[in-house]
Amino acid sequence: MKSKFDSIEKLEGALIVSCQADHGEPLSSPEMIAALSLSVVSGGASALRLEGVENIRYVASVLKQHKLEIPILGLTKIHGLSVEQRLDQAYITPQFSDAEALAHAGSDVIALDATGRPFKDGSTLKEAIDRIHSQLKKPVMADVATLEQGMAAAEYGADLISTTLFGYTRETILGDDAGPGFDLLSRMLGAVTTPVIMEGRVWSPDELEKAFALGAYAVVVGSAITRPHYITRRFVKAIPQRFARPELGSQKA
Repeated sequence: MKSKFDSIEKLEGALIVSCQADHGEPLSSPEMIAALSLSVVSGGASALRLEGVENIRYVASVLKQHKLEIPILGLTKIHGLSVEQRLDQAYITPQFSDAEALAHAGSDVIALDATGRPFKDGSTLKEAIDRIHSQLKKPVMADVATLEQGMAAAEYGADLISTTLFGYTRETILGDDAGPGFDLLSRMLGAVTTPVIMEGRVWSPDELEKAFALGAYAVVVGSAITRPHYITRRFVKAIPQRFARPELGSQKA
C-alpha cells in the first residue's frame, strides 16, 4: 500500500543507520553525531535514526549544507533511567511535546514507544499517533516488542512498525548476546499490511540480508556501525583469557 508520506516511500529497501550516543559518551555532542551521520551517508546509508532535538537540528542543517536529502527518523529519550526502569517505562518520545520539538528540529518521521507502557503526558498510543498526523503532519514509526503491540500500532494508524524494542521490555527481555528478532519480524509481516522494519541487534550483513529476504521494508543498524565501544568490546571478549587485562579505569596510579 502506497504511503501518503514521501519520507516513507523513500525508506523502502533502505539501510537506516542509527547514530546515537548516550549522555557522557565521547561521541555525544551534535558535532560528533553529525560527523557520524555524514560518514555513514558516504558509505551508502539511505536514512538516519537520530536521538535528541539538538542533535537533529544540527544534523539537519549539516545535511542541508551538503545538499543531501536524507530522511531523519527522530526520537527523544528519557536519560538517566536504570536498565530496570527501562523495562517498564516508555522512554522513547514519551510525550507529544517531544514529538512536536522533533518535528520543528527537522525530523521527517517521528519514532515513539508503542509497547503500551504509559506515556509521560498520559496520552494513549492512538491519541499520540492521531496528534502527530493531524497537528505535525508527520508519519509515525512505532517501536514495538511483541506481535500484539505491532498489530495494535497498525490498527491505530502507525506508518511504520519496527521491532526496535523486542528484548528490551519486561515480557521480552533478552541477554546481551541475543540476535535479531527474526521470528517476530516474520510473524509481524504475516499479520499487518503496514511496512515492517527490522531493528535491534543486527550485527552483520548476513543478518541484514536475511531480514530483507523475510520481507522487511527496511533495516536499521546502529551499534554495529556507530558505537565504537560496543564494537571494541566484542573483539575484546574474543581475546584468550590468559591475556586478560584490567578494564580501563580499574588500575590505580
